[in-house]
Amino acid sequence: MISKRVSEMLRSRVSYPLAREYDVRVVGAINLASNESPYGPSPRVLRALKREAARVGSYPDPRATELRQATGNYIGVETKCVAIGNGSDELVDLACKAFLNPGERALIPLPTFAMYELACRVNGGVPKFFKLPNFEWRMAELKRALKGTKLAFIGRPNNPTGNGMGLRDLRGLLASGKLIIVDEAYAEFAGYSVAKLATRTGNLLVLRTFSKAFGLAGLRVGYAVGNPKLIEALEGIRAPFNVNRLAQAAAFAALQDKRYMRRVVARVRQGRTYMRRELTKLGFLVLPSDSNFLMVDVSPLGLNASEICDFLAERKIFVRDLSNFRCAGPDYIRITVGTPQQNERLVKVIKQLNEVVR
Repeated sequence: MISKRVSEMLRSRVSYPLAREYDVRVVGAINLASNESPYGPSPRVLRALKREAARVGSYPDPRATELRQATGNYIGVETKCVAIGNGSDELVDLACKAFLNPGERALIPLPTFAMYELACRVNGGVPKFFKLPNFEWRMAELKRALKGTKLAFIGRPNNPTGNGMGLRDLRGLLASGKLIIVDEAYAEFAGYSVAKLATRTGNLLVLRTFSKAFGLAGLRVGYAVGNPKLIEALEGIRAPFNVNRLAQAAAFAALQDKRYMRRVVARVRQGRTYMRRELTKLGFLVLPSDSNFLMVDVSPLGLNASEICDFLAERKIFVRDLSNFRCAGPDYIRITVGTPQQNERLVKVIKQLNEVVR
């Protein structure tokens, strides 16, 4: 009874590479594995959720009209250029449904966010993988890899590497005429975006989220920005009540307190600088990052990623083992930037480990 494409996907054993299990109820535990905001949402969001809770017996606005308008104002684009999704994950899936015919290929540079591959496969597409040399974005090689594909997924900044393709190179990809889907989940931390460009470009779709800088990961709200024709296609195939009432109210309230978000971003950037400096001092290779996380080569300690993750987990610190990310390799971990206290605790524990193994 299972469809052929889903049967093939299940046989391939492709799945989302979930982080190791962790118990947030453990007193003193620190989760630096999931790229969540360590500061949570604005107090204004929490007040909005309390007010909206009394109305959960009624369906939400099926068009998310107020949130679309507020999001358009935030980006500086017209409402008709915005679609709201149940997290950007849903929008990745909708984009594959709308723009990828069965059997067509999607370029997926690696390592990157696993949902691109999963959405491609479950919708009958064929992923075409391209390993980023030294985790770097090289325009000439990417353009060659685009041949024979219908579209490409580009993380900007990319997860888990933390770096982003330059604007000039991105324009080069757009010149190919292929649909380029740019995932800007970490745009607030990076300080760069092509969302406005997407509204004026026929083959660019930008995906963003409220999960990271706005601290709404548990409510699942994302959005797409593109020209009206692309957005109309996404709107035409999405479920009418895809974003629940609480999520819409929370995201709308978050956009009314951008000052809070900017303070969070500033603190995360400071923490990112601190952690990269301290880890580099200990001999680690820490990739430059425009995001709220760092990709770190732990091999200088003579350990692999799983071993160092086990060591940290025993001390109630959880970071992401990248061994199960395609093309990341066994020596890399990803560390989410936490609060100053969390960052300092992580560095202290790694210093202790460094002294033991050396």
